[in-house]
Amino acid sequence: MDGRAQVVALASVAAAVHLGLVGLGDLKRNVALFLCADAVLVAIMVLAWRCVRTDATGYRVAIWAALGFRLVAALGEPSLSDDVYRYLWDGRVQLHGVHPYAHAPVDDALTDLRDADWARINHPDLRTIYPPLAEWTFAAIAATGTGVRGFQLAFGLLDFGVVLALAWLLRARGLPGDRIVLYAWNPLAILETAGSGHVEPLGVSLVVLAAVWIAADRRGLAAAALGGAIQAKLLPLLLVPAALRRLRSRHACVLAMVCIGLVVPYAVAGPAFGDGLASYAARWEFNAFGFAAVRGALVAIDSGPTLAPAVDALRSRLGDCGIPWNLAYRLVWPEPLARLVVALLVGGWAVAVAFRRIPEPSREALLVLGAVLLLAPTVHPWYALWILPFAAVHASIPWLAFGALVPLAYTAQVGDVTWPVRCLEYGPLCALLLHEVTRRSMARPIRHW
Repeated sequence: MDGRAQVVALASVAAAVHLGLVGLGDLKRNVALFLCADAVLVAIMVLAWRCVRTDATGYRVAIWAALGFRLVAALGEPSLSDDVYRYLWDGRVQLHGVHPYAHAPVDDALTDLRDADWARINHPDLRTIYPPLAEWTFAAIAATGTGVRGFQLAFGLLDFGVVLALAWLLRARGLPGDRIVLYAWNPLAILETAGSGHVEPLGVSLVVLAAVWIAADRRGLAAAALGGAIQAKLLPLLLVPAALRRLRSRHACVLAMVCIGLVVPYAVAGPAFGDGLASYAARWEFNAFGFAAVRGALVAIDSGPTLAPAVDALRSRLGDCGIPWNLAYRLVWPEPLARLVVALLVGGWAVAVAFRRIPEPSREALLVLGAVLLLAPTVHPWYALWILPFAAVHASIPWLAFGALVPLAYTAQVGDVTWPVRCLEYGPLCALLLHEVTRRSMARPIRHW
């Protein structure tokens, strides 16, 4: 059997599994079956990758099969997450002339806009957390009148756009084209975009395009794409330090103009952003690993009573002099201090990566976004979509393994993910990353002074 026939056979099995997942209905009520099907799809992805790697005749079939998987996944109900109902609400209120950042869904002013999907909005007491480009996109999709299914289909197609952009990036970098299968057939990418309708492909596609255009020395387009990605979801802000090393001043101006230009229409009519973002940053926690370790260490040393006297001493020496001492007292307690520490660690790492002068922006993205996933207070499975394309580009076994294991977070029906499950998610990642670092350090030539 030649490579094309093997890929066709594997694609047929994968499509049947995806169709079976659609037939299961509410996947959160069938988590064990869902995780088994997901494991089968991961195995099929690896087999398809090997087929395309050894025989390139199956390459085009693999690409078009990836589109078919997303179309099949869009047939199901978005049961793993309810985020898409917030997207639909934000889009609908804009179509009725309501500023999306001005009101929370529970506000009485919006009572007339409530429909059957309103009850499924998560955290309806908070105003939206999504940046302007995401809000523009929500309004555009809502205007089609296709409801939740329209969001699933739109973001599934956008995710297929990520696949095409990755193919372009691999070609531009002279890397093996077979690696596209590691994203195109990845069940996490398919189920979290077309299956659940998550907005991530909007920003991820722009980040990948930015890497493509930097490789093609079209830096103005790269700057514009990065600016758009930031306004799709704020996470790509961490890629700015590394990008600025490659951009000239006029390109940096393009980045700033895109960011500002997307905000201005909302800022003129009302708030520039929703204050739900502050609540998210200060309170949300789910499936954390590094953050939980940092907070545990601060609890162990009882950071509040331990550090409060130091704040007292500084206040006595410096006086008020405009310093927000009340905030300083609040920050020394384990929860807020842990958030501050991980924010500084991630920000510092992003700057450090920028100074390392790594030749490939995709490698920089892998390093920076990987640190976010390791240290963030909240790591939902779909957050891994930010790193999966770059894990595929570099065939990064640690991060591909994490992408295969992070759906275990769905075992948490109520409350947070248990520590045994978190160890299953993050343990192989940490072990494999440590192995890579050790191997590279041992491979470096010894300097004789």
